[in-house]
Amino acid sequence: MNIRNLFRKSNKKPAIFVHIQKTAGTSIIDLMKQHYQQKHVISHGDYLDGVDHARFKNDSWIDEQLISNFRNIPFLSGHFGYDFARLFMRERYSFTFLRDPVERVLSFYYFCRNQDPNAYEIYRLCQQLSLDEFLKRGLKQSEVNAYIWNNQVWQLACGFGNPKNLDLSSFEPEKLLDMSIKHLDEFSYIGFTETFKTDCEKILEDLEAPLPQNIVASNVNRRRQPSKDLPESSLTLLEQLTRFDQILYQSAWSRRA
Repeated sequence: MNIRNLFRKSNKKPAIFVHIQKTAGTSIIDLMKQHYQQKHVISHGDYLDGVDHARFKNDSWIDEQLISNFRNIPFLSGHFGYDFARLFMRERYSFTFLRDPVERVLSFYYFCRNQDPNAYEIYRLCQQLSLDEFLKRGLKQSEVNAYIWNNQVWQLACGFGNPKNLDLSSFEPEKLLDMSIKHLDEFSYIGFTETFKTDCEKILEDLEAPLPQNIVASNVNRRRQPSKDLPESSLTLLEQLTRFDQILYQSAWSRRA
């Protein structure tokens, strides 16, 4: 995808979506492609297309040209975090979706197990490791850690794609939690996977987009084992991995009261 060619050619309200993995984000993007047209939407890892990855070794990989290119895109979404998104939030409608933290981690694991193991290392690991082995890896500084250790907190505090290439080890956990809760108020709207249809309707209304006849969730795995049926060992690991995510999740819900 050539990002420089995605210039804004319509008067539709521009938006930015922080797509935290396995929170029904692909379903949102499918809806937005209907409204904005596919050529005016970037998603998932598109924001890294065309970037010289050697630049990630520098203190900052984002320059004015890159920012200018992204500002021309009507609907900007991806697996980037808050620190990347904030560069574009002021002039856009901004939103994200959260999900029950335990269910999000389980969904991520089982999703990866059904993907091509040659595509990404994380897919291969999920297919090689049992659930408990995978969760234990997530408690360490490892290739798994950034994907499942309080990932919703990480993404809303700083997150992937941040201009200074910071990672989880750059922060104390409590600091990340405080930042993520504070940043909730910076978004135009916070949706939840559990209220997906209602939240989609609200977001589409805010964007002055037509409501489709049916709002359908994509990438749903209905065959995976529900969390209530997991052994105690798995539940304990999941609780340890999502402790701060649980606090963020409840804080976001409390804002709806």
